[in-house]
Amino acid sequence: MKQKIKKLSSKDFTGLLEKELSPYVKNKIKEYDFQYMEVTEDERDSIIKKIVFTLLDPFLVYSGKHRLTQWEKGWGQNLEEYTINKKRKSIIPRYFGKYPVVRINQRWIKPASKDFEYNMLGIILDWLFDKYTRTAKDIYEFGCGTGHNLIRLRRTNPNANLYGLDWSTSSQKLISAYANWHKDTKLFSHRFDYFSPDKKFKLEKDAVIYTVASLEQIGDKHEKFINYLLAQKPKLCIHVEPITEVLDENNLLDYLSIEYFKKRKYLKDFLARLQELEAEGTIKIHNTQRTLIGSFFIEGYSVIVWSPK
Repeated sequence: MKQKIKKLSSKDFTGLLEKELSPYVKNKIKEYDFQYMEVTEDERDSIIKKIVFTLLDPFLVYSGKHRLTQWEKGWGQNLEEYTINKKRKSIIPRYFGKYPVVRINQRWIKPASKDFEYNMLGIILDWLFDKYTRTAKDIYEFGCGTGHNLIRLRRTNPNANLYGLDWSTSSQKLISAYANWHKDTKLFSHRFDYFSPDKKFKLEKDAVIYTVASLEQIGDKHEKFINYLLAQKPKLCIHVEPITEVLDENNLLDYLSIEYFKKRKYLKDFLARLQELEAEGTIKIHNTQRTLIGSFFIEGYSVIVWSPK
């Protein structure tokens, strides 16, 4: 029997993100191809089998300081491609669309478009940017990679000074190339290392900072970055990251996601540390929520919003 093609709508995202989405976000949802099919039982078994085999792989690459060379090379490839064709698509990281299956609402689905996961993440960011950054004058993305999220942010806030921070020099070169080509005089780049924050790099007053699936790469080594933010006192901190604490280990998909976090040594105890700081009266956590949106291996797009006091 031929499978029925379905499509995510504003109603689907409303249930995942917020009780009522803004007209801006609803219009963004309409722009993307969110057609998909459900996976069959046999396909689900094959997915689980592949994930289990991956979790048992003793040579699976894990995150940490040692991966700088790989990130430098990866963003360098995007830089080379963008230098040649000047197309925005060249800036999108190549790990998106790598697998023909994604996660939503604690199940796997088969997208019709290779850009499905990227666009789902895009809706999360459109929602957050629309809600929190409209009036911000200075916005910083830490671990910005190719700068593709900053380009999305520019649509929401055309006037802000945007800063892309990353430990890869290829990142700075790519952002500079994009800014020059598009004559964006308010788009800047700077080198920043999570493992050794540059205390001399000062944030502007009332700045908004955010991270997107970059803190995941530092595992449990987040204390220095948290301390940097506490010292700088941005107005708001937004994180879209893999957060173990918001998942349900009694659910199979969530359990496999948590185990993958552990195997790759992704972000660990970050929320717990923020909760300790809130209990001490040092910060205020405004929101912690899972979005129920993810990739083949993980649900890695949970949201934390907080402010230093």
